[in-house]
Amino acid sequence: MSRAAPDGRQVVELLPIGVGRRSLERLRAELDRRLDVRTHIATPIEPRPDWYDEERSQYRADVILDALVNRQREPGAWTLGVLDGDLYVPGFNFVFGQATVHGCCAVIGLTRLRPEFNGEPPGDPRFHHRLLTEAIHELGHVAGLGHCPDPRCALHFSSTIADTDAKGPDLCDRCRQAVRPAAS
Repeated sequence: MSRAAPDGRQVVELLPIGVGRRSLERLRAELDRRLDVRTHIATPIEPRPDWYDEERSQYRADVILDALVNRQREPGAWTLGVLDGDLYVPGFNFVFGQATVHGCCAVIGLTRLRPEFNGEPPGDPRFHHRLLTEAIHELGHVAGLGHCPDPRCALHFSSTIADTDAKGPDLCDRCRQAVRPAAS
C-alpha cells in the first residue's frame, strides 16, 4: 500500500537520525526530481542506544528498521532514515543501507559514504552522489524491486564504495519502469 500526495505522487519521508534537516535538503530535491515522488524532511531524531552494538562500533540496520516500521505515522508513506553512523546486519561486516522490500521503510548510514572514510579529501563531491545512489537503491527495494544485474543501475548490489561510485544514482530502463507503478 502506498500513499499518494494530492498530485498523485508517492509520499517519501526523509527522517534525519543524528543529522540536521538542512543537510538533507539537496537529497530531498533530487529524490523528487529523479523518482517523481513527493519528499518531505521530518523532524530529526537521535539514535536510540539499543540500536548500537558497542563491540562492533556499528548500528544494527535491522533493529533500526524495526523501530522505523513501529513509528510509521503516515499509512502508505515510505520512510527513509538517514543515520549519521555505520550500519551492519548479522552476517555482513557492513551495509550501506537496508530496506523492507515491498514495505514502508529503509535506512542508510553516512559513515562509509563519506570521503574521509575512504581516504579521500573531505568535501569530495562524491559524497552527495553516493548518498543519492544509496537512497534510490533502498527506496527501490521499498517499492518491491530486488537487486538488478545491470552494474550501472542504482539497484545493482554494492559490496564496496567503488561499486556505488561505478553504478551511480540512475535506474536502468527495466527498473525505472517497474518502480514508477509502485510509486503511483
